[in-house]
Amino acid sequence: VGVTVPLALSDGETYEHGEWLTGKEQARLLHLEQRAAQRKRHRKPGERTSRRLHRTYDQIAGLRAKAKRRAVDWQHQTTTAIARTYGTVVVEALTITNMVKSAKGTIEEPGRNVAQKSGLNRSISGQAWGRTVTMLTYKTAQLGGTLHKVPAPGTSRRCSACGFTTPGSRESQAVFVCKNPACGWSGNADHNAARNVLYLYRMGLALIPAAGRAVVRRAKRVKPAAAR
Repeated sequence: VGVTVPLALSDGETYEHGEWLTGKEQARLLHLEQRAAQRKRHRKPGERTSRRLHRTYDQIAGLRAKAKRRAVDWQHQTTTAIARTYGTVVVEALTITNMVKSAKGTIEEPGRNVAQKSGLNRSISGQAWGRTVTMLTYKTAQLGGTLHKVPAPGTSRRCSACGFTTPGSRESQAVFVCKNPACGWSGNADHNAARNVLYLYRMGLALIPAAGRAVVRRAKRVKPAAAR
């Protein structure tokens, strides 16, 4: 899973989507949010929320709900297509709550790149990776397939061709060029990570819950596809 490319598979297939709101709807939402902030700022201490402000909040909620409905619909269609195509699906075991923690820090130790981290957190939350995995889990089960999770660390930085993690290989969000002199493989970074996810499963590094923690088990060697 990713932010630029929502879903990338180990066989090169990708699933992408556009903005959940049209340009006109986004402009309308921004205007309503600015209006709400202005009215709230000019409200006197202890004064009740006006009907007009309540109406503005309702309009904002309506647009956000429309964006969520479109996102969920895309996730349903995409996960159904994947579950119907592949009998075994492998994903990264991501701790999303830790990934979207604030970068503000404290007064003694202020955070770095706070604005960039906040934007990344919003993008991650907007993709709703956890909901995608939940849908894949029950849909693969309904169709007789299985979903497995493998450890996430290193999948984005390791070369799927030679298996080495060489500093600087992840050149950008989309480009991976292995800096190992004996390799030099290059390709899409998300495709490379998805291949690493599949490799971990084939090596038997599938995670299963046990007594509230994740443990590793050996999995059967099959020919699945991994979604990242």
